[in-house]
Amino acid sequence: MNAYPEVIGKIEFFREFSTKEVDDVIKAGSWVKAEPRERIITEGDKDVFLYILLKGQVSVVKGRKILAVLQAGDSFGEIGALAGSPRTAHVIAKEQVFCLRFDPSQIDQMETGLQLKFVKKILYTMAERLILLDRRVVTQ
Repeated sequence: MNAYPEVIGKIEFFREFSTKEVDDVIKAGSWVKAEPRERIITEGDKDVFLYILLKGQVSVVKGRKILAVLQAGDSFGEIGALAGSPRTAHVIAKEQVFCLRFDPSQIDQMETGLQLKFVKKILYTMAERLILLDRRVVTQ
């Protein structure tokens, strides 16, 4: 377990986090392992979990359309976690994946500075996705 902070610290999401901060995030979250074709999130379900993908790839699927393929360092589940709204898409493992899962109370228990850094990273990720979506809509 001691090697995890160094390995996870190399993932894009955690690039600006210190080894201690990564260790604290790991302690705050819960580990999730999913096998190929296993649903991690089901469209329409109401839950509050936010995920950071640490290993593998997942597909974000709405209906039968693949909206995105996410890989290590990406986060997902932000809308349900932050807005408390039903899930807007399925998230399905393309291969064996490992994630850290957080509910809002786990994030709230992080030290304030770490909590701010973590939430800012989530917000930046969501902003980047909105920019990409906007570009797709404009070019269609």
